[in-house]
Amino acid sequence: MSSAALSEVLKQAELLTRKEQLQLAVRLINKTRRSGISLKWKDICGSVPYPALGEDAQIWISRNRAESDSSREKQWSAA
Repeated sequence: MSSAALSEVLKQAELLTRKEQLQLAVRLINKTRRSGISLKWKDICGSVPYPALGEDAQIWISRNRAESDSSREKQWSAA
């Protein structure tokens, strides 16, 4: 579907009542589910540039684990 066609559909959807918009959403979701297409991790692999958010994932994980460990140690030592 072209961007123009999608824009037109969205404009038409704005004219629907709230109930009709919900019915449209349900139909679209169910149609998508029935299509049987499921994404695999390999399909999205590489879709985010490295490093995401400017930080290596392993460094982020290690830092957050250390912060969580420190927080838990403070809670236990205060008790």
